[in-house]
Amino acid sequence: MDLAQLFVPAAEERIGIEVECGLVDETTGLSAPYEGPRGSRLLFERAVRELGAEPVTEGGALVGAGLAHGAQLSLELGGAIEYSSPPYQSLSALVATARRDLRAIAGLAARGGLALLPGGLVPFTPPERIPWAPKPRIDIMRRYFRDLGPAAAHAESVMGLTLSTQTTVDYLSPEDFREKLALLVKVAPIAAALFVNSPIEEGRPTGVLSRRMQMWGYVDPSRCGVLGFAAGPDVSVADVVEWAGALPMIYRSSSAGYVPAPRRPFRELVAHGFGDGTAPGPDDWRAHLSQVWPQVRARHTLEMRAFDGLPWEALAAAPAFCVGLAYDGPARRAALALLDGVSAADLVQASEDVAVKGLDAMVGDRSVGATAEALLGLARQGLRARVGAGRERPDAVHLLDPLDEVVRTGVTFAERTLAQWTGPIRERPAALVAASRVPVE
Repeated sequence: MDLAQLFVPAAEERIGIEVECGLVDETTGLSAPYEGPRGSRLLFERAVRELGAEPVTEGGALVGAGLAHGAQLSLELGGAIEYSSPPYQSLSALVATARRDLRAIAGLAARGGLALLPGGLVPFTPPERIPWAPKPRIDIMRRYFRDLGPAAAHAESVMGLTLSTQTTVDYLSPEDFREKLALLVKVAPIAAALFVNSPIEEGRPTGVLSRRMQMWGYVDPSRCGVLGFAAGPDVSVADVVEWAGALPMIYRSSSAGYVPAPRRPFRELVAHGFGDGTAPGPDDWRAHLSQVWPQVRARHTLEMRAFDGLPWEALAAAPAFCVGLAYDGPARRAALALLDGVSAADLVQASEDVAVKGLDAMVGDRSVGATAEALLGLARQGLRARVGAGRERPDAVHLLDPLDEVVRTGVTFAERTLAQWTGPIRERPAALVAASRVPVE
């Protein structure tokens, strides 16, 4: 099997997002269970019945819904809700549809006393009360991470509590792949300082700005974090295949359902089989590539995964930032020139420091805040170029305005949340949920 065959350049540049929101009780802020009158199963049943969505099941349980225009609603491992858009050619169309869909879903949730809560971390649910989804692969994953010991100390909290808004972009050629992957890998931990938004855990301030980023450092260092090889020159699909092929699968699908995969590098499974008379095929390789979670995941698309989810009003800043940098050649190359000399070690250290210090962190000998501000300016330049070329509506440029406010004031979303929590909200979960939830249509 040619493992590079799944990395096929696209015919055009499109944009997709995945928005993760906590599904929480509007009074307590705790994650909703699967069953019961305030459970996630009823939300999916309403979506199927009232939105005309197609049911998605796993292990006999209803865990998702496919909307008519191609968007997907799915139950995350720890009970959160993920909205996945189909790809769009423009930000304006993508954002308008996502906002409409999320408000409709929030309306269905509200009828059950639940709220969709964006951000970087479900803020009130303790790890021991994570309502694990009825998905058979979850137990396999939990056992795998437990076997890793201290290196995966926060794996279950990451699986069950962290939230993000992820952006997918296309590449059009091997050279385009190289340039965009190198760009996004170098940008990820620096730009993440603009997005820090998870300062509360179990109802208490954590002392850091992105508890989510901090937790991701303790999942599985071999398959998460900075793709260090991509920070060097001339990264290629072959490098990604080599990296992913050296990692073991966590689970695979068999005639008996999901089962643990042999703890051997994937490339050895290709050569020698699973040990039961079967060998990996393309679907297994696709599944394996979904079992790695670096800050930027390379498959048939490039997926930016490094950013905390933002408040509802700033939701579109993540795709706008990524598109502005990645889809305009001059902006992309200027950003790469700006980041020239930033090493993989610099990026790893910045990932740790940004979680604590945000814009005050350093990347090598450079200020993260100043570098992020320069990248934001280039992203705006790229969006303006797309508007001028007729690829975006003029309002697309304003999707970056919430990040401009962060740069102008020096106050991150995390710091705003903390100020509200200790100020007008007076540390009341119901008040934080009411102030932060996705509004009802």
